[in-house]
Amino acid sequence: MSEDRSLFGDGRYPEAGPLAVMARLSLLGAGLAIIVAKFLPSELVPDFVRSPNLQHFAAFYVLTLCALAAMPRTRLRTVAAGVGAFATVLEALHLLSGAALAPLMDNWVADLGGLAAATAPIVVERFRRRFPRATGA
Repeated sequence: MSEDRSLFGDGRYPEAGPLAVMARLSLLGAGLAIIVAKFLPSELVPDFVRSPNLQHFAAFYVLTLCALAAMPRTRLRTVAAGVGAFATVLEALHLLSGAALAPLMDNWVADLGGLAAATAPIVVERFRRRFPRATGA
């Protein structure tokens, strides 16, 4: 039996399939974009929303989705811990460069909010799956 290369098929998707490679590249791109945006002067970073907190939220929401797609067989808590550690290290490094603590804490909370927003639907679906459907209802 050959491997099922379709996107929505029942078979195991190959590790080197085009979608798997694209998912890993998108994770790398999102991570690099966040690192570059974090250490560039704020005048050079494009504002795609008005609030810096929303930018942090959106960036880590996208990063978490990319990480989940790039590592489909890795446990959810491992992916979430990795993204959370990435956010913590980035904010701590920015603190070492002389930034004020209060805005960095706000940014860190927004980073973790994006992480939570991306993982919450998966957690809720897993919780719902634990309850069997009622028969005859």
